[in-house]
Amino acid sequence: MSLLLLILGLILLAVVSSDVLVTTLTVRGGGFLTKRFSAWLWHSATRLHRHHTSHRLLAGAGVLLILGMVVLWYLCTWTAWSLIFCSFQNAIINSSNDQPASIWGRIYFVAYTITTLGRGDYQPSSTIWHLLTGLAAANGFFLVTLSIAYLFPVVSAATDKRILAVTISCLGGTADEILTKAWNGKDFGNLDQHLINLTPLIIGLGEKHLTYPVLHYFHTPLRSRCLPLSIAALDEAMNILQYAVPLENRPDPATVVPIRRSCAAFLTTLKSDYIKPSEQEPPLLPLNLLRNKGIPTMEDAAYIKAMKQIGTRRKLLLALVENDGWSWDAAASSLTTARAKNLDDDEIVEDFILG
Repeated sequence: MSLLLLILGLILLAVVSSDVLVTTLTVRGGGFLTKRFSAWLWHSATRLHRHHTSHRLLAGAGVLLILGMVVLWYLCTWTAWSLIFCSFQNAIINSSNDQPASIWGRIYFVAYTITTLGRGDYQPSSTIWHLLTGLAAANGFFLVTLSIAYLFPVVSAATDKRILAVTISCLGGTADEILTKAWNGKDFGNLDQHLINLTPLIIGLGEKHLTYPVLHYFHTPLRSRCLPLSIAALDEAMNILQYAVPLENRPDPATVVPIRRSCAAFLTTLKSDYIKPSEQEPPLLPLNLLRNKGIPTMEDAAYIKAMKQIGTRRKLLLALVENDGWSWDAAASSLTTARAKNLDDDEIVEDFILG
């Protein structure tokens, strides 16, 4: 008997079981193992991305991460039960000759027990080990069930993530494009209706990020379908409306305030587990891009001073963009990118014209 192996097995089993339950059945985000494994894999992928730019690599990392997470659960569960069954020499016997199984035989026995295969060439030696075998099989069954029940909603949530990104991109790919496309020469037209519709979508997706923590690591190489870039563009547009456009020219505060709060809630959700504010603020949008389109703005000095009030918020936006493998230029302004151009009518997509 090895008491140490038994204790280590029980501890590991408790850790991995709690990790699975917290990750799949609560809205507290990932468990202890899932959070660290996800962060390690994503940071490794982004380091490779910085040296050899490949958005396909990051796009594949999300799928690899969710599959790796399930494999990690199985390996840890297998290891935990193997330690428990290896702690007693006579725990498992060979069915053909009633001799104690070797260490590899017991590891093999645990493997087919937790996968509920039950081949029968090894068997427990006593009642207590029969009970533990039943528990191991039940553990494996619930692990399969919870894994499948968790994976399908994640795929659905990833689709919702892309839908929200495209919805925002349709308004504009950058902050100045969102505002200039909405400006009709007198006011911002029906922009407030779009903001009302977007508010619950952003709040809902933020909650899904808590429920499915791996959702943060689903990356798309298409800029118009990239949520971090869309959130950055939208929030910067709302910040400019709040701090750079005169009060009499802004949309109703009842629409601007909720959308800004929903973006803040989304950033706060990610800040708790995934991102830290960048060390510096991103560059401010040149107000001339708005003035050239006839949009009234405050003086540059007042604009710069007002935007300093939300420095931490903008640092989080920068961190959100960079953590997804992009630079700020990908969402900064129409001077640095035409992020939503492929959604316009004059763009050819697979030899067909949208219209």
